[in-house]
Amino acid sequence: MSALSLWLNNFTPLHSAPTRTYLSGQAVSMIGIWLQQTAMALLVYQLSGGQAFALGVSALCSSAPLLLLSMFTGGLADRYDRRKLLIGCHLVEIVLTFAIAAMIQGEQVQLLHIYVFAFLMGCVNSVYFPTQQAFLFDLAGIDSIRKLISINSMILNVCRTLGPTLAGYLVAQVGMSAAFWANGLSYVIVIISLLSLHAIEQSRAHAHEQASLRDAITHIRNTLPLRNIYICCAVLTMFGLGTLALLPAVALGDPQRTGLLLAAAAGGSLVYAFFLSPVISHIKRMGLTLSLTLIWMGAWLVVSALSDRLYLQLIALFMFGLATSQAMVTCTSMVQILSPPAMRGRLMGLFSIIGFGLQPLATLVGGYMADQLGVATTIASWGLVAVTIASLLLAQPQWRSWDLAKS
Repeated sequence: MSALSLWLNNFTPLHSAPTRTYLSGQAVSMIGIWLQQTAMALLVYQLSGGQAFALGVSALCSSAPLLLLSMFTGGLADRYDRRKLLIGCHLVEIVLTFAIAAMIQGEQVQLLHIYVFAFLMGCVNSVYFPTQQAFLFDLAGIDSIRKLISINSMILNVCRTLGPTLAGYLVAQVGMSAAFWANGLSYVIVIISLLSLHAIEQSRAHAHEQASLRDAITHIRNTLPLRNIYICCAVLTMFGLGTLALLPAVALGDPQRTGLLLAAAAGGSLVYAFFLSPVISHIKRMGLTLSLTLIWMGAWLVVSALSDRLYLQLIALFMFGLATSQAMVTCTSMVQILSPPAMRGRLMGLFSIIGFGLQPLATLVGGYMADQLGVATTIASWGLVAVTIASLLLAQPQWRSWDLAKS
């Protein structure tokens, strides 16, 4: 297969009209979400009088429900119609977003309101994230799920670049509330796309087949590839993605340098999603690939921490971005593929805890360590921890030789 054919083959899920419809709505929604997240960070910073700690509290309010509830709410995706659950989540998000937008526009919003809003949105997301991942499987099936997750990652990374830029323009030209109004309207587009997908078949378990939380945890413990994938995801979140919040400290508070460092990491993720993902998706020995990816990630973190020259930091973070995107796409798709239908929602709920809920916790721990030991020492140490854990996983012959095609 030529390089071009290999690349084009990654987009075969787009041959399906329902998939195109859903992803189009998702693209609009993701831009809206990045608009809101950027504006909310600016708003919290303003309302707190310039306190960085308030940003951490806001992030914690948003992620705490994911950390505490996803192990329970994930089961809803196994029990109920996932399309209707997603529509319900978006309806609640519209109400919450429009309410906070009205308060901002009326100049009545206070910091506590933002914290409550972030917490309530986090509660919605504890249902939404595992349900959405299970719904992607309904759209693609086992043969194309890796490709669909890869395409979804491409859309996410493009929107991650466009959203903050648009937010800066909207906030400057129209006002802070505009970003929230725009995000609320973006949810309407997603709901319209979901309403048109009433013919999608969903593999829900019957009442006597539904798996409990204990069943899901037992399944993870007894399935070595799945267990190691969750460990890899925890390493990625805690000792990889958790370091991104420390980049302003790496740049010594310089906003331009901070932007360049973040852009380098995002650029690596974007390049992986567009150009390397089609190649990686054909690799069968995913245990070996995933461990080597985390070793690559940790090694470049060490380089970025120990370098004081900007060009070396930018190269290191670009390479870091390649690895984080590859690891997240691989972990997500492998959990999807290895999940029995009766517990897919449960397993994706637990995955949401590790992949999303742990990030603010990692940021808080990393911030404390950076204050005590220095930011370079902290980032280098976390990179070495990632390399060590990934190397220990490689010591398992069954993991090294695990062939997805034979699973």
